[in-house]
Amino acid sequence: MFRSNYRSIEIVKGPSFWRAAGCVALALFVQTAFAPLLVVRGGIPSFVTIAVVLYALRLGARRGALLGLVAGVLTDAVAGTGGAWTLAYTVLALVCGAVSRGFFADGAVLPSLFVGAAVIARSAMFWIVMSAEGYPRGYGAVHLHAALESGVLTAIYAFVYLLIRARFGGEPTRIERYA
Repeated sequence: MFRSNYRSIEIVKGPSFWRAAGCVALALFVQTAFAPLLVVRGGIPSFVTIAVVLYALRLGARRGALLGLVAGVLTDAVAGTGGAWTLAYTVLALVCGAVSRGFFADGAVLPSLFVGAAVIARSAMFWIVMSAEGYPRGYGAVHLHAALESGVLTAIYAFVYLLIRARFGGEPTRIERYA
């Protein structure tokens, strides 16, 4: 009957939250300073999404949602939007963390494809929130093309990062759950 009976203890060996938050801050700086130089056909890579999705895939929904919240608040502060990025990144990290229980997240191909799909889903969530706030509807087709191109470009950058991480010693993540 007590709530403590349904809890489990988790021992996590993997990247720390503060290291991941630092990576998000660095990714946001790189994204705002250098990503406009990396535009390919209207698609801009999202380095913040790479950091959030890979963290959520490795450590689960709760820890990923906390990092997604931090990433969203920082992105909203830089972009000047009213909470759309916060909601999009938090929901995205929750979904990625929930899905990650079904596959091995320490590879290179599948997580990078997942990052590309996550960029498209994040953009869709962002524009749903922005349209609810009163943003004009006429930009839907343009935004869809930009989101698809950004997803492909971000997946390529995530694949390159994952190959480099695998080559130069990325630590494996272990989560042990005890009932």
